[in-house]
Amino acid sequence: MSQNILQEKVLVLNKYYQAIQITTVQKAICHLVKGTAKVITTQWSIHDLDEWIKITKFHENGNSRIIRSPSISILVPDAIYLPYYESLPKVDVVFSRQNLLLRDKYTCQYCGKLLKNPKERTIDHVIPKSRGGKTVWTNVVLCCKKCNLKKGDRTPEEAGLKLLKQPKPPKWQALILEEFPKHKKEVWKVFLDFAGIFE
Repeated sequence: MSQNILQEKVLVLNKYYQAIQITTVQKAICHLVKGTAKVITTQWSIHDLDEWIKITKFHENGNSRIIRSPSISILVPDAIYLPYYESLPKVDVVFSRQNLLLRDKYTCQYCGKLLKNPKERTIDHVIPKSRGGKTVWTNVVLCCKKCNLKKGDRTPEEAGLKLLKQPKPPKWQALILEEFPKHKKEVWKVFLDFAGIFE
């Protein structure tokens, strides 16, 4: 069995179907074995460990997404549901350069250019610091050097620039999702859409 599969990520939902964290396949299976979690599918069906083992049998042939032991085989879940866990998800995201890059999707918020090269990236205060602008989510955007030079120490309106969207604090679920491969985003989006993460 590949150790890589055990370290893959699984979305965790609380009893209200809110995404509260991301864990590993290994830890998710431990929760299933202990009975503290159930598998939840993108069709919103919920299964305990015994039911999930039975479902796995229908996916056995040549499926690399199955973890096998001498006694059982388990299909790797995409998400688990904690029916007895009531805590709410984290809501505040720490302001940092990396989180800003993720929120703005590595894109200049004025011209829309994708900034793959770190040397092209600057951080712009929408209302300049010299005019009382603060370093907070609602006043800071990712910006290319060209747009930053054009804007200078002015507001976007004064510089003839327009923001692609108004900056706001990101929701942690949407932000953390940016770090994962496309296939994970597509699967998890079902659950995150339900919780209003992408509104």
